[in-house]
Amino acid sequence: MSYETITVDSMIGSVGAVISGVDLSKPLTKQTVVEINAAWLKHHVVFFRDQDLTPTQQANFAANFGELDVYPFMTAVDSNPNVIPIIKEADATLNFGGAWHTDTSYIEKPPKATLLYAVEVPDNGGDTLFADATQAFYGLSDGLKTMLSHESGIYSPKIVHGKEGLYKQAAARDEMAQDYGGAADFAEQEVEHPLIRTHPDTGEKSIYCSLPHTHRIKGWTREESIPLFKYLTEACTQDKYVTRFKWREGSVALWDNRCVFHNALNDYQGMRRHMHRVIIKGERPQ
Repeated sequence: MSYETITVDSMIGSVGAVISGVDLSKPLTKQTVVEINAAWLKHHVVFFRDQDLTPTQQANFAANFGELDVYPFMTAVDSNPNVIPIIKEADATLNFGGAWHTDTSYIEKPPKATLLYAVEVPDNGGDTLFADATQAFYGLSDGLKTMLSHESGIYSPKIVHGKEGLYKQAAARDEMAQDYGGAADFAEQEVEHPLIRTHPDTGEKSIYCSLPHTHRIKGWTREESIPLFKYLTEACTQDKYVTRFKWREGSVALWDNRCVFHNALNDYQGMRRHMHRVIIKGERPQ
């Protein structure tokens, strides 16, 4: 489509586009929302620069694209229940989201979108990688595409957040500044989703399983499943499908969790990084 109220530059990399000419702190016209949504569906992730947002302004912008959700493993900022702070202090070693994944794919209706806003960024490092899981799927062999399209996976937060998960040790949980109050049982739950999901708006298919969130293929053991998950992650994250986004204070990214993987790089030891995150409710994967 042609854009009347925004400018869209898709030269940033293999996936995504930079949108300019809009102030996200102000109420947007219906036409502007339509155009941003169209650019987002086309490019899977859109970026904005030089924004100045309060948590409520960030949440209000996100609400243009659907009902907002809450994240069960962290505490929201005081001023808005839908905005969670993601902070890595200068003396911390672990970071949040430091592996290829789609957000919260282990719930019945995972978020369709994530909106991340940079409050404070390190002088160097702290970039986020985004991978086009749609093009990666179509790049697989016909035989593998057919096989995967008939398989479903068992998704669970237990791999990361469960009692035997990545952050099972109290010291690690404290370092991640995670709030586990009332979430222990939820962290062990399982849900079934297709390994390859069909986008409800575009009809395109995308790889959807990931090592951090997909426990196993239905009917397979975890040990049998992991090699395939590793192969699909490597296939999805080839350079030809990946864009590296360099954050600046005031940068915003809005990505489609139904067709994009992302990975927050942990390469800024000794420096602080502070982000605000909002998720938008989605539908059950099909």
